[in-house]
Amino acid sequence: MIEDKIITRSLCPQCLREIPAFKVTDGKDVFIEKICPQHGYFKTVIWRGHPSYEEWGRGENAPGPQHDLTRSEHGCPHDCGLCTQHKARTCTVLMEVTNRCNLNCPVCFASAEKTGIFEPDLDGIRAMLEAVVTSGGPYPLQISGGEPTVRDDLAAIISMAKKMGFPHVQVNTNALRLAREPDYLLELRDAGLDMVYMQFDGVSDDVYRRTRGADLVAVKEEALKNCTAAKIAVQLVPTLIPGVNTHQTGAIIQYAKKWIPVVKGVHFQPVSYFGRYPTAPGDAQRVTLPEVLRDLEIQTAGEIKAVNFLPRRRSDSHCGFSGFFILDENNTLQPTTFFRLQEPSCSRCSDIQGRPDPSEHFRRFIQERSVYVEPSMEDQRSQNELERFYQRARSHYLSISGMPFQDAWTIDLDRLQGCCIHVISPVTRRLIPFCAYYLTGSNGQRLPGKGFLPGL
Repeated sequence: MIEDKIITRSLCPQCLREIPAFKVTDGKDVFIEKICPQHGYFKTVIWRGHPSYEEWGRGENAPGPQHDLTRSEHGCPHDCGLCTQHKARTCTVLMEVTNRCNLNCPVCFASAEKTGIFEPDLDGIRAMLEAVVTSGGPYPLQISGGEPTVRDDLAAIISMAKKMGFPHVQVNTNALRLAREPDYLLELRDAGLDMVYMQFDGVSDDVYRRTRGADLVAVKEEALKNCTAAKIAVQLVPTLIPGVNTHQTGAIIQYAKKWIPVVKGVHFQPVSYFGRYPTAPGDAQRVTLPEVLRDLEIQTAGEIKAVNFLPRRRSDSHCGFSGFFILDENNTLQPTTFFRLQEPSCSRCSDIQGRPDPSEHFRRFIQERSVYVEPSMEDQRSQNELERFYQRARSHYLSISGMPFQDAWTIDLDRLQGCCIHVISPVTRRLIPFCAYYLTGSNGQRLPGKGFLPGL
């Protein structure tokens, strides 16, 4: 059991005022509780069941070195840029290149096209990339929006980033255009695109009608065919919503297996609540990290087990999970990662000296494992089973990970300070932790001073 109450800091979901908060246990579950002097009491589940919150926390590593770009004057999360209170270097930079979109999704972090069109020109994009380099980069880059493929000059943006030294470039996309225009996809590949970060909520159209407002199963399949032909790596990215698609986590993994080696990973994102909410989302509308792990084990009939996943290597290990698997000749995923519970006194042991800091480790993994690798013919010729397995491991693997983004009800500012996924502001050209950038109060209000797209 963790202590009955762990003191932290959070925000009021209505006014976004910084307030004290407590992590409290109730049976096997953990909640964050807080009281705003103006708007009252809030209690939201952040963890359900096993592995326990305490066990998962014991696997965390010491934080990476700070990388300070702005002074700390008003306190977290108001001084982002990054400020002196931040505990993690950048592992990935997200850059929005448009707020236009060719879908109207009920679920959207970016609130695409809600407040008018904004689209920086190539000079503005170059200025953002230069700011990232100045901040300590270049880092792995994810081009996002809106929907970035609505831009006809996306290839020029990718090429620019590559010429400036960005080692790995992904495009975060719903894949509509990639399915319909294979020549456009080839342009992106030839410009230097390393990976398609593909929105992928399920394996049936009833799911997409609820999450994206359209039938998209055939579109996703056509996009995967085109990526296979173009030899561009793909990561499938499901947003998990209770009662909508949490019953398909296992089916998504089985679908991904069919598309190995072009599909390199599945990254689950339990739903977070951004935008306008007249009433607080109930706990029944949330799915927590250990529930995803248990669903994966149950729905794959034990092919994948909860113990095959590790806490994310960052300041707060409760921020996510990851596991790495090799697809063997029998079409079975073989785990290479195993969670071993450490003693409480070793939660920040000194044996990590000499290893790369967590953000560097993550950057290296992206650059090495999020690219297309041509399957070797040697694995088919070798008579040695072990040799064939290791040859297959070069190309036939699957990374399975997840990250529950924080919203105004669940945000823990201590955890926020360990975030290594940063958005480059198109206005201030500062790096903002992902959850701080997209976070909104229940009325749709955003944190001030973050340099969002104009009008947001």
